[in-house]
Amino acid sequence: MRISDFTLRNMRTFCAVADHRGFAGAQAVLGMSQSAVSTHIKDLEVTLGFALCRRGRGGFALTEKGEAVYAYARQMLSGIEDCEARLGTLGRVLAGHLRVGVVDSEADNPELPVHRAIRRFFLREQEVRLSLEVGTPEDLGKALQTGDIHVAIGPFPTRHPNIEYMPVYAEEHALFCGNHHPLFGLEQDISLEVLSQHPMTVRPYLQRAELAPLVNPRVIASVSNMEAQAILIRSGCFLGFLPVHFARKWLDTAEMRRIDLPGIGWHSQFFVALRAQPEPTEVAQLFARDAVLELAGGGN
Repeated sequence: MRISDFTLRNMRTFCAVADHRGFAGAQAVLGMSQSAVSTHIKDLEVTLGFALCRRGRGGFALTEKGEAVYAYARQMLSGIEDCEARLGTLGRVLAGHLRVGVVDSEADNPELPVHRAIRRFFLREQEVRLSLEVGTPEDLGKALQTGDIHVAIGPFPTRHPNIEYMPVYAEEHALFCGNHHPLFGLEQDISLEVLSQHPMTVRPYLQRAELAPLVNPRVIASVSNMEAQAILIRSGCFLGFLPVHFARKWLDTAEMRRIDLPGIGWHSQFFVALRAQPEPTEVAQLFARDAVLELAGGGN
Protein backbone atom coordinates (compact mmCIF):
# COMPACT_ATOMS: atom_id res chain seq x y z
CA MET A 1 0.00 0.00 0.00
CA ARG A 2 1.03 3.59 -0.58
CA ILE A 3 1.48 5.61 2.62
CA SER A 4 0.08 9.13 2.35
CA ASP A 5 0.90 12.05 4.64
CA PHE A 6 -2.54 11.50 6.14
CA THR A 7 -1.73 7.87 6.99
CA LEU A 8 1.71 8.85 8.28
CA ARG A 9 0.12 11.33 10.68
CA ASN A 10 -2.30 8.69 11.91
CA MET A 11 0.54 6.21 12.42
CA ARG A 12 2.38 8.72 14.61
CA THR A 13 -0.75 9.07 16.70
CA PHE A 14 -1.16 5.29 16.88
CA CYS A 15 2.43 4.82 18.07
CA ALA A 16 1.93 7.43 20.78
CA VAL A 17 -1.23 5.63 21.95
CA ALA A 18 0.60 2.29 22.01
CA ASP A 19 3.60 3.80 23.82
CA HIS A 20 1.38 5.24 26.56
CA ARG A 21 -0.98 2.26 26.76
CA GLY A 22 -4.08 4.27 26.03
CA PHE A 23 -5.64 7.45 24.69
CA ALA A 24 -5.41 9.54 27.87
CA GLY A 25 -1.63 9.35 28.15
CA ALA A 26 -1.14 9.95 24.43
CA GLN A 27 -3.32 13.06 24.23
CA ALA A 28 -1.10 14.97 26.69
CA VAL A 29 2.03 14.11 24.72
CA LEU A 30 0.43 14.89 21.36
CA GLY A 31 -1.33 18.05 22.55
CA MET A 32 -4.62 16.79 21.12
CA SER A 33 -8.08 16.17 22.51
CA GLN A 34 -9.08 12.58 23.21
CA SER A 35 -11.71 12.76 20.47
CA ALA A 36 -9.06 13.84 17.94
CA VAL A 37 -6.78 10.98 18.98
CA SER A 38 -9.70 8.57 18.65
CA THR A 39 -10.51 9.92 15.18
CA HIS A 40 -6.92 9.39 14.01
CA ILE A 41 -6.98 5.78 15.21
CA LYS A 42 -10.36 5.07 13.59
CA ASP A 43 -9.17 6.61 10.31
CA LEU A 44 -6.06 4.42 10.38
CA GLU A 45 -8.16 1.32 11.06
CA VAL A 46 -10.38 2.20 8.08
CA THR A 47 -7.31 2.68 5.87
CA LEU A 48 -5.80 -0.66 6.92
CA GLY A 49 -9.07 -2.56 7.04
CA PHE A 50 -8.74 -4.08 10.53
CA ALA A 51 -8.87 -3.19 14.22
CA LEU A 52 -5.66 -2.07 15.90
CA CYS A 53 -6.65 -2.04 19.55
CA ARG A 54 -9.27 -2.97 22.10
CA ARG A 55 -10.42 -0.60 24.81
CA GLY A 56 -13.05 -0.97 27.46
CA ARG A 57 -13.48 -2.13 31.03
CA GLY A 58 -10.65 -4.61 30.60
CA GLY A 59 -8.27 -1.80 29.75
CA PHE A 60 -6.31 -0.96 26.63
CA ALA A 61 -4.63 -3.65 24.51
CA LEU A 62 -3.31 -3.94 20.97
CA THR A 63 -4.71 -6.63 18.73
CA GLU A 64 -2.32 -9.13 17.18
CA LYS A 65 -2.33 -7.14 13.95
CA GLY A 66 -2.03 -3.94 15.97
CA GLU A 67 1.20 -5.26 17.51
CA ALA A 68 2.57 -5.93 14.02
CA VAL A 69 1.53 -2.49 12.73
CA TYR A 70 3.15 -0.87 15.78
CA ALA A 71 6.47 -2.63 15.09
CA TYR A 72 6.41 -1.68 11.38
CA ALA A 73 5.34 1.91 12.08
CA ARG A 74 8.00 2.36 14.77
CA GLN A 75 10.67 1.15 12.35
CA MET A 76 9.42 3.43 9.58
CA LEU A 77 9.11 6.53 11.79
CA SER A 78 12.55 5.93 13.26
CA GLY A 79 13.96 5.79 9.73
CA ILE A 80 12.22 9.04 8.79
CA GLU A 81 13.58 10.78 11.90
CA ASP A 82 17.07 9.49 11.17
CA CYS A 83 16.82 10.78 7.60
CA GLU A 84 15.60 14.17 8.86
CA ALA A 85 18.53 14.43 11.25
CA ARG A 86 21.11 13.48 8.61
CA LEU A 87 19.64 15.87 6.04
CA GLY A 88 19.63 18.59 8.67
CA THR A 89 23.34 18.18 9.32
CA LEU A 90 24.06 18.92 5.64
CA GLY A 91 23.05 22.50 6.36
CA ARG A 92 24.56 24.86 8.91
CA VAL A 93 22.01 24.18 11.65
CA LEU A 94 21.62 20.98 13.66
CA ALA A 95 18.18 19.49 13.15
CA GLY A 96 16.22 16.34 13.87
CA HIS A 97 14.68 14.52 16.80
CA LEU A 98 16.84 13.67 19.82
CA ARG A 99 15.43 11.02 22.17
CA VAL A 100 17.21 10.74 25.52
CA GLY A 101 16.58 8.30 28.37
CA VAL A 102 17.66 8.82 31.98
CA VAL A 103 17.42 6.36 34.86
CA ASP A 104 14.76 7.21 37.44
CA SER A 105 15.21 9.39 40.56
CA GLU A 106 18.25 11.39 39.46
CA ALA A 107 16.71 14.88 39.14
CA ASP A 108 17.92 15.86 42.63
CA ASN A 109 21.39 14.34 42.30
CA PRO A 110 24.00 17.14 42.37
CA GLU A 111 26.63 14.69 41.15
CA LEU A 112 24.70 13.91 37.96
CA PRO A 113 23.68 17.28 36.44
CA VAL A 114 21.84 16.04 33.36
CA HIS A 115 20.20 19.46 33.09
CA ARG A 116 23.63 21.00 32.44
CA ALA A 117 24.28 18.59 29.60
CA ILE A 118 20.94 19.57 28.04
CA ARG A 119 21.76 23.25 28.47
CA ARG A 120 25.21 22.83 26.87
CA PHE A 121 23.64 21.12 23.88
CA PHE A 122 20.82 23.63 23.38
CA LEU A 123 23.09 26.67 23.62
CA ARG A 124 24.15 25.77 20.07
CA GLU A 125 22.26 27.10 17.11
CA GLN A 126 19.89 24.25 16.41
CA GLU A 127 16.41 23.16 15.38
CA VAL A 128 16.31 19.94 17.37
CA ARG A 129 13.20 18.42 18.94
CA LEU A 130 13.90 16.73 22.28
CA SER A 131 12.07 13.85 23.94
CA LEU A 132 13.27 13.00 27.46
CA GLU A 133 12.17 9.75 29.07
CA VAL A 134 12.78 8.23 32.51
CA GLY A 135 13.03 4.48 33.02
CA THR A 136 14.81 1.56 34.62
CA PRO A 137 18.26 0.50 33.37
CA GLU A 138 16.66 -2.55 31.74
CA ASP A 139 14.08 -0.45 29.88
CA LEU A 140 16.69 2.06 28.73
CA GLY A 141 18.99 -0.70 27.49
CA LYS A 142 16.19 -2.25 25.43
CA ALA A 143 15.15 1.14 24.04
CA LEU A 144 18.73 1.82 22.93
CA GLN A 145 18.89 -1.49 21.10
CA THR A 146 15.62 -0.91 19.28
CA GLY A 147 16.45 2.71 18.44
CA ASP A 148 13.52 4.07 20.47
CA ILE A 149 16.03 6.31 22.26
CA HIS A 150 19.35 7.62 20.95
CA VAL A 151 21.29 8.28 24.17
CA ALA A 152 20.81 6.78 27.63
CA ILE A 153 22.27 7.81 30.98
CA GLY A 154 22.35 5.39 33.89
CA PRO A 155 23.90 2.23 35.35
CA PHE A 156 23.76 -0.75 33.02
CA PRO A 157 24.45 -4.06 34.82
CA THR A 158 23.72 -5.91 31.57
CA ARG A 159 26.01 -4.89 28.70
CA HIS A 160 25.22 -5.29 25.01
CA PRO A 161 27.92 -5.63 22.33
CA ASN A 162 26.36 -3.04 20.01
CA ILE A 163 26.20 -0.34 22.70
CA GLU A 164 29.07 2.03 23.50
CA TYR A 165 29.34 2.77 27.24
CA MET A 166 31.25 5.84 28.45
CA PRO A 167 31.76 5.97 32.25
CA VAL A 168 30.93 9.30 33.89
CA TYR A 169 30.11 8.87 37.59
CA ALA A 170 29.98 6.35 40.46
CA GLU A 171 26.85 6.61 42.61
CA GLU A 172 27.19 5.69 46.30
CA HIS A 173 24.61 3.26 47.70
CA ALA A 174 24.02 2.41 51.36
CA LEU A 175 21.71 0.27 53.47
CA PHE A 176 18.79 2.03 55.19
CA CYS A 177 15.91 1.36 57.55
CA GLY A 178 12.86 3.49 58.35
CA ASN A 179 12.15 5.16 61.68
CA HIS A 180 9.57 2.49 62.57
CA HIS A 181 12.05 -0.34 62.03
CA PRO A 182 13.41 -2.27 65.06
CA LEU A 183 16.99 -1.33 64.09
CA PHE A 184 16.32 2.40 63.86
CA GLY A 185 16.94 3.17 67.53
CA LEU A 186 19.32 0.31 68.26
CA GLU A 187 22.44 1.74 69.87
CA GLN A 188 24.55 -1.42 70.02
CA ASP A 189 26.63 -2.52 67.06
CA ILE A 190 24.65 -4.13 64.25
CA SER A 191 26.25 -7.25 62.78
CA LEU A 192 25.68 -9.12 59.52
CA GLU A 193 23.97 -11.83 61.56
CA VAL A 194 21.52 -9.27 62.94
CA LEU A 195 20.77 -7.98 59.44
CA SER A 196 19.97 -11.51 58.26
CA GLN A 197 17.07 -11.63 60.73
CA HIS A 198 15.21 -8.76 59.05
CA PRO A 199 13.27 -8.78 55.75
CA MET A 200 14.82 -6.99 52.78
CA THR A 201 13.55 -5.34 49.63
CA VAL A 202 15.68 -5.38 46.47
CA ARG A 203 15.70 -4.02 42.94
CA PRO A 204 16.01 -7.03 40.59
CA TYR A 205 18.38 -5.24 38.21
CA LEU A 206 20.80 -4.56 41.09
CA GLN A 207 20.10 -7.63 43.21
CA ARG A 208 23.55 -9.18 42.78
CA ALA A 209 25.36 -6.02 43.91
CA GLU A 210 22.94 -5.37 46.77
CA LEU A 211 23.06 -8.85 48.26
CA ALA A 212 26.73 -9.72 47.68
CA PRO A 213 28.04 -8.40 51.04
CA LEU A 214 25.19 -9.86 53.14
CA VAL A 215 24.96 -13.24 54.89
CA ASN A 216 21.78 -15.24 54.18
CA PRO A 217 19.61 -12.18 53.46
CA ARG A 218 15.83 -12.53 53.87
CA VAL A 219 14.55 -11.15 50.58
CA ILE A 220 10.75 -11.05 50.61
CA ALA A 221 10.04 -7.97 48.47
CA SER A 222 11.17 -6.63 45.11
CA VAL A 223 10.58 -3.28 43.41
CA SER A 224 11.03 -1.82 39.95
CA ASN A 225 12.41 1.59 40.92
CA MET A 226 13.82 3.69 43.74
CA GLU A 227 10.57 5.40 44.69
CA ALA A 228 9.03 2.02 45.44
CA GLN A 229 12.16 0.99 47.34
CA ALA A 230 11.92 4.11 49.52
CA ILE A 231 8.23 3.47 50.26
CA LEU A 232 8.96 -0.04 51.53
CA ILE A 233 11.91 1.13 53.62
CA ARG A 234 9.85 3.94 55.17
CA SER A 235 7.15 1.42 56.12
CA GLY A 236 9.52 0.15 58.80
CA CYS A 237 9.06 -3.43 57.61
CA PHE A 238 12.09 -3.73 55.33
CA LEU A 239 15.77 -3.00 55.04
CA GLY A 240 16.91 -1.82 51.63
CA PHE A 241 19.63 -0.12 49.65
CA LEU A 242 19.23 3.37 48.18
CA PRO A 243 21.54 5.92 46.57
CA VAL A 244 22.82 8.18 49.36
CA HIS A 245 21.75 11.35 47.53
CA PHE A 246 18.21 9.99 47.13
CA ALA A 247 17.86 9.03 50.82
CA ARG A 248 19.30 12.30 52.14
CA LYS A 249 15.93 14.04 52.51
CA TRP A 250 14.67 11.28 54.81
CA LEU A 251 17.92 11.20 56.75
CA ASP A 252 17.61 14.94 57.35
CA THR A 253 14.10 14.51 58.80
CA ALA A 254 15.06 11.42 60.85
CA GLU A 255 12.68 9.22 58.84
CA MET A 256 15.52 6.89 57.87
CA ARG A 257 18.73 5.62 59.38
CA ARG A 258 21.83 4.64 57.45
CA ILE A 259 23.24 1.31 58.59
CA ASP A 260 27.01 1.41 58.23
CA LEU A 261 28.98 -1.81 58.31
CA PRO A 262 32.37 -2.53 56.71
CA GLY A 263 31.87 -3.72 53.13
CA ILE A 264 28.12 -3.06 53.05
CA GLY A 265 28.16 0.14 50.99
CA TRP A 266 28.89 0.00 47.29
CA HIS A 267 29.06 2.17 44.18
CA SER A 268 27.04 1.92 40.98
CA GLN A 269 28.91 3.00 37.85
CA PHE A 270 26.93 5.33 35.57
CA PHE A 271 27.47 5.59 31.83
CA VAL A 272 26.46 7.67 28.87
CA ALA A 273 25.44 5.02 26.34
CA LEU A 274 24.55 5.06 22.66
CA ARG A 275 24.19 2.47 19.96
CA ALA A 276 27.30 1.85 17.87
CA GLN A 277 25.55 0.54 14.73
CA PRO A 278 23.89 1.88 12.74
CA GLU A 279 26.11 4.91 13.21
CA PRO A 280 24.44 7.47 15.53
CA THR A 281 23.36 10.77 14.02
CA GLU A 282 25.51 13.84 14.56
CA VAL A 283 22.83 15.16 16.93
CA ALA A 284 23.06 12.04 19.12
CA GLN A 285 26.86 12.04 19.05
CA LEU A 286 27.06 15.70 20.04
CA PHE A 287 24.64 15.28 22.92
CA ALA A 288 26.53 12.21 24.16
CA ARG A 289 29.76 14.21 24.04
CA ASP A 290 28.15 17.08 25.98
CA ALA A 291 26.78 14.63 28.55
CA VAL A 292 30.20 13.07 29.11
CA LEU A 293 31.79 16.50 29.56
CA GLU A 294 29.21 17.65 32.10
CA LEU A 295 28.58 14.43 34.00
CA ALA A 296 32.22 13.42 34.30
CA GLY A 297 32.99 16.81 35.84
CA GLY A 298 34.77 18.30 32.88
CA GLY A 299 32.12 20.87 32.04
CA ASN A 300 32.63 23.16 35.05
